[in-house]
Amino acid sequence: MGETPQMNYRGDKRTGNFSRGMSKRTRRSPSPERTDNAINIRNARRIMAMINHKLSEYDYEHNPTKKLIEYVRDNLSKLDAGIKKKTMVGVFGKTGAGKSSLINAILGEKDLLPSGTLCACTSVIIQVGANVTDSSYTAEIEFISKEDWEAELETLLNVLSEDSEERDNAMFSTANEKITAIYGEDGVFMTPEDLRKDEHFSRIPEFLKSKIKKITCERASDLSDKIGCYIQHDDSSPGECYWPVVKSVTIKVPNCKDFLEHVLLVDLPGTGDYNKSRDQMWRSKLRDCSTVWIVSEINRAASDKDAWETVSSSITDMAQGGECSSLSFVCTKTDDINPQNYMRASKLKDEDFHITPEESQYGIKKKIACILHRNGKAKERVMKNFLQQETIKKHFNYDDNFLTVFTVSSEEFTNQDRILDSKQTEIPALKDLLRKYNDSRTNETVRHYISGALGILSLIQGSKESDEKMMVERSRLFANLEKDLHQALGHLYEYCHEIKSSLEALLSKGASESEEKGVETAKEVIMATPYQTLTALCKNDGFFRSRKGIIDLNTSLAKPMLQNINSTFSDFFPVQGTVTERSLQAKINEFTIIKEDLLTKYENYPVLSHVLKFLEIEEMKLKMMLQQEIVQQKKKIYTSVSESIQKRMQPCYYNAAGVRGRGSTKIKQDMLLKHIESAKSEMFQEAKRKMLELLHNTMEFTVEKMKTGLIESMEFSLLNENTLPYMDITKETEILKMLASQE
Repeated sequence: MGETPQMNYRGDKRTGNFSRGMSKRTRRSPSPERTDNAINIRNARRIMAMINHKLSEYDYEHNPTKKLIEYVRDNLSKLDAGIKKKTMVGVFGKTGAGKSSLINAILGEKDLLPSGTLCACTSVIIQVGANVTDSSYTAEIEFISKEDWEAELETLLNVLSEDSEERDNAMFSTANEKITAIYGEDGVFMTPEDLRKDEHFSRIPEFLKSKIKKITCERASDLSDKIGCYIQHDDSSPGECYWPVVKSVTIKVPNCKDFLEHVLLVDLPGTGDYNKSRDQMWRSKLRDCSTVWIVSEINRAASDKDAWETVSSSITDMAQGGECSSLSFVCTKTDDINPQNYMRASKLKDEDFHITPEESQYGIKKKIACILHRNGKAKERVMKNFLQQETIKKHFNYDDNFLTVFTVSSEEFTNQDRILDSKQTEIPALKDLLRKYNDSRTNETVRHYISGALGILSLIQGSKESDEKMMVERSRLFANLEKDLHQALGHLYEYCHEIKSSLEALLSKGASESEEKGVETAKEVIMATPYQTLTALCKNDGFFRSRKGIIDLNTSLAKPMLQNINSTFSDFFPVQGTVTERSLQAKINEFTIIKEDLLTKYENYPVLSHVLKFLEIEEMKLKMMLQQEIVQQKKKIYTSVSESIQKRMQPCYYNAAGVRGRGSTKIKQDMLLKHIESAKSEMFQEAKRKMLELLHNTMEFTVEKMKTGLIESMEFSLLNENTLPYMDITKETEILKMLASQE
């Protein structure tokens, strides 16, 4: 690391020159090593804080420059509101796959997550990120609402009271587990009134008050002990486990800022339950994941159909309805191998590994050779298996880098007497992957701040007092820019109309197909769903995650509509970070009113040159803001089809969920099928209208935001006759340019 620039902005109140307070050390050319982002943004913030302070010193309450100064200070205040969203890494994996050990190893915290924590046994969403404020280990526990729990209690008691004919053993076991977890072994014999009493939750008053519970510890093992009852089931402590009323737990760990400051690891439990709010949160988190890790034991990874089916069943929530742009398949427990059995099964001999029994440490060398050989084969087979996953591939604009495969040994990485070196465990490789995500987000944040800061300085430099001739030139430039803006907006609007027209035609075709096939499609799902699962499906408005996978009746009904638009929708709205030729983002990126010839034309007009630089940066900021907004809107647009169908089906779901007793399965099935038959025409047309409405609103917002944002910037920088107080910010501009060049 190079020498840290020392800055002391005392400033000169008479001239507004801030560079006088800088040490000589800052004035020297920076060394090539001085590229640390934290130092860069800290120095940039110091500069902008002093400029903000100087502007605040002026008594402009009754001054004609008031609006201009407020505009500059408002822009300045928005610099830190840039890239706030973290990169979310979703983690899929069955119980026993080694997720908790994997994340512990990555964090370098052997005792943080107990074995079995990140698994399908509790449905609790667990998020892990960095604590960047101090050295404590913290947990924030979010509960479901008391009303949600009381509604779920009713369902659980119904499950427990069902006779053997209608009973689903897995759900019966889960219901029993939940009741005994909170109320103890006598809970199953309590009346509903007794179960609803607040006294059962005296140890977690936050649940009763709908507040976040926060736990802070100095050691990872202490935090692990304290959060255990909120994230895992413990048969030895009936009545002392609260995971059934927990929605999510967010854990913050110190000393991992370099790879988790802007990254969040999110466990996506494979098993759902009767709680609608938890399922809604699960889908929301999945849709926010930029990448997903599929975790599976190496001895079954190559043939793990369940892992791929889990991804396939959630594919639209990851792709068109989400922001996932890559997958990683993580094969765990690579050290768990019997060399003799492996060599026999693989028809391998010592000479294949160039070892002999006479060598020292022969047994260790053979085990290492077998581990590495199996690792290589596993990677080949997983990749081959992926290439056969047509359902997954067709939803993504994937390339050779879309899927990465890791073969890891968490046990070996944390073992002091390990036989594999650190690199061979591939934990460092996964950590580097997280660091890559983190660095990308950090660079984006720094780039956004520094470029925005340079834009503000350009505005200040371009707001100097102008004579009559310069005001004429400013007006002429404004008129030319306004003309170019009108023309560019016209082209953008035309393309937005093309997007809407293309999708409207495909939606119309899909709606007709859904109307034709809706009942048959629904029948396949409904008739194949067992009684208790069907009850849960209705309780959760047509969506249920079970140990056997995801059942989504609403999306099944919408399937013909979604299939018709998928390819075109992905072209117009690809995942974040991807820009296809036909994408809306590509058209936004092409949009500009600050042409190169214009910059050249005004090179000899320093003031107007600064104004154009400010406008160029404002244009860039608008594009960046729209990029983030479009990603969020495209998720709402795509999922609106299923959500619209869900809304139309809700009355039927509610009524069907309440049917109990012998023969109720048939009654539920008939109710659902009859409702679909009677509502299908209007239901699918309404889903189409809703998507087109959201699409229209997004297109209008995009064009209008570009228009109003640039007009405002042009008016303040070119038509405002008032000037800012004199400030010599030449040195500050040089420093920011230097920091920008280090990106």
